[in-house]
Amino acid sequence: MIKSPSLHSTERRWSQRARVCFSGNRMVLALVLLAGVLLLQADDAQAQIPISAEARAGVTFPTGDLSDAGAEAGLSLGAELMLTPHRNLTVYGGIQRHGFSCDSDCDLGSSVRSSGVNAGLKYIFPSPPDALIWGRGGIVAYRLSSSEISGSRNIGFELGAGIDMPVGDRLYLVPHVGFVSHDAGGEGQANWINFGLGGHYHIR
Repeated sequence: MIKSPSLHSTERRWSQRARVCFSGNRMVLALVLLAGVLLLQADDAQAQIPISAEARAGVTFPTGDLSDAGAEAGLSLGAELMLTPHRNLTVYGGIQRHGFSCDSDCDLGSSVRSSGVNAGLKYIFPSPPDALIWGRGGIVAYRLSSSEISGSRNIGFELGAGIDMPVGDRLYLVPHVGFVSHDAGGEGQANWINFGLGGHYHIR
């Protein structure tokens, strides 16, 4: 039996999405296993692992398909919990909401946002006493939605860098920049650059 072009195209799209999902699940598993190994191999098994929390706000600048659809800069908000099993390495996880502005010419509707959870590893480079310079990378599970669309949650990745600047005994201000990318289904690929400022507090 000869398959129709439309059926063949649909099967190919589902096959591509399945491969992306499988690849994303492998990334999640690898990250969880790596975090577990780091926690088990902490410098002193009897010592308490340092815990910190961070709240963030920033501005998102869409690129690629989002920009082509008419999305413009918007507000991002997030919160993360961090564990530091080694002096220079931190495991983080949190929730994020990245918003985008859309005017009457935008193809995505109003109240466009990409939101969900993220997790990854943060590496602290050798730094001067008054600042901690870091880079990080991780995975995201985000959903692009608006007044007109409600996509499914998709796996993607994030990269970032920043500086922790002490302003108190346990409090740091954190200017940072990041890049996020994830599949957005029928809307193509959701990519954006984020510039923000965070407040980082060492719980213990």
